[in-house]
Amino acid sequence: MKEKHYIGVDIGGTATKIGLTNHAHELLDHRSIPTDPDRGPAALIDDIASAVTRMASNTPAAIGVGCPGPLSPSRGIVFSSPNLNGWENIPLQELMQTRIGVPACIENDANVAALGQYAALPLEEKSDLVLLTLGTGIGSGTIINGQIFHGHHETGSEWGHCIVQPNGRACPCGQHGCLEQYSSATAMTIIAREEIEKGGDTSLTSGATAEMIVNAARDKDPIASSVLNSACLYLAIAIINIQHAINPKYVFLGGGVSGAGEFLLEGVVEHVRAQRWSAHDDHPIIRLAPLANTAGIVGAATLAQQHAGA
Repeated sequence: MKEKHYIGVDIGGTATKIGLTNHAHELLDHRSIPTDPDRGPAALIDDIASAVTRMASNTPAAIGVGCPGPLSPSRGIVFSSPNLNGWENIPLQELMQTRIGVPACIENDANVAALGQYAALPLEEKSDLVLLTLGTGIGSGTIINGQIFHGHHETGSEWGHCIVQPNGRACPCGQHGCLEQYSSATAMTIIAREEIEKGGDTSLTSGATAEMIVNAARDKDPIASSVLNSACLYLAIAIINIQHAINPKYVFLGGGVSGAGEFLLEGVVEHVRAQRWSAHDDHPIIRLAPLANTAGIVGAATLAQQHAGA
């Protein structure tokens, strides 16, 4: 009996990653193709189908797709997607199934990344977890009992939009004080620029990236250190709220900002220790995400496997 294979697709604004896994969630092959969002969903699906044909010698059992933006996994529709022009009310699941000819399912990209991190854990370590992806914004996914948590409206686990500062910075989502406005790469650059414009001793310029800020903080630059420390503090506040809301075993930090590695992790853990309660030792284990660029495709393929009932 031939081993079943599953396809995972991680759609991004610039590139789309495609991977082939087996029943044990092992990544057998993967590649990246340009998304070229201006061409629309049909052209991208054609490119994905061509890549799948080249990658899989046999027809895969199912395909899972992670896509940014508000969407409905149960209905298979992408309502809208940032950085993907013309993606409004797209029946992505149906289009994918029709074009590739195998069962398909769709999911929020951060959710499949969280599922990928879960799949990567050794069997004895698998447990409830939250993934925070620290990039341009802050994406997040929650895994409970091995399944993605969606909530009633299928929009649950948006931890990047939990309010960590009442009446704080305005967020494009319509709220004020969202975590995303304090601890994302974009927020760090904005806050650093504001501090630089006020004057002060710093090696940073107004165009400093999040990576430059982290590197300057390593060298104890005053403004860079303050910006990174603040980002870590707000992350700690969010993690403590996550602890009390769902009490996961793990909180993983991923995304571009997590490239700061142990330097970021130590800052976050230090603030969690200072802020958390002492009533009970139920604090999550905070780690850097074990999977980097492949979490989305592994998670999407794992989702396909779950939907196929394997």
